[in-house]
Amino acid sequence: MTATDRAFSPVETGTVETAPWGSFRTNAVQSALIGLARRSFLQRGTFRHWTTNLVTALGSPLDIEWRGCRYRIEGKNNLIEYGMLLRRDYNGAEIDFLLGALEPGGVALDIGSNIGLYSLPMARAVGPDGRVVAIDANPAMAERLKFNAAASGLANVHMVNCAVGGGEGMVDLRIRKDDVAIVHVEESDTGTIPMRTLASILRELGVSRVDALKIDIEGHEDAALVPFLDEAEDDALRPDRISIEHPRSGDDYSGCAAAFERHGYVRVGQTRSNSLYRRSG
Repeated sequence: MTATDRAFSPVETGTVETAPWGSFRTNAVQSALIGLARRSFLQRGTFRHWTTNLVTALGSPLDIEWRGCRYRIEGKNNLIEYGMLLRRDYNGAEIDFLLGALEPGGVALDIGSNIGLYSLPMARAVGPDGRVVAIDANPAMAERLKFNAAASGLANVHMVNCAVGGGEGMVDLRIRKDDVAIVHVEESDTGTIPMRTLASILRELGVSRVDALKIDIEGHEDAALVPFLDEAEDDALRPDRISIEHPRSGDDYSGCAAAFERHGYVRVGQTRSNSLYRRSG
């Protein structure tokens, strides 16, 4: 465990409020502050924390609409929530890239789904006959994503609460960087969260093809994705487009980069936090 890690407490899983979405709309002062933040060139660091803390201090939780979907923002330390609250285009390049591979009836995967930043817009894109498989090891985020999907009228999001790795087992969770959404997994015989392979999850759900995949699981990308790409039972399971978090160095995870090359992927873009891959040919 690093100095910034701490044990995951069941208290932090919380419970999603039973009040219907729309019960916690922003008031006039909150709306003005959010509008000011969205127009400002200051989007990160101290300004982001100061603004979000002020907004949520005036009332929390908050119900917001973002990319045509509905989200309940709880006002705890969740940097993804803060980004969505202050920026309409938060991670927009990555989401738009993945949406380019999706049509009605398509299938998308969101590994490390959090509250549905990617899952919900992709679910809208594939329509009622398509599917999004959202996977997150954090029980709090799993419950909140299900609430947001239901509030958005999206019945095509299948939430799986587990860790994804190179084998089957159990894990403990550690909160990282004082962000309730970011968890690091540690394999343990006494763990409380199951770890599964991506292949086994998709096989159980009857998924036979994948069009787009997003993965952001705190450095476990190689363990989760490389065996899946190398051992896929059908080439249709290898996504056309992938958005994958890259380390701060800007280089991609070595195992994934090598697997992408083996299977005909080309990096076509890189944002501050993610690399964008597309299959050639």
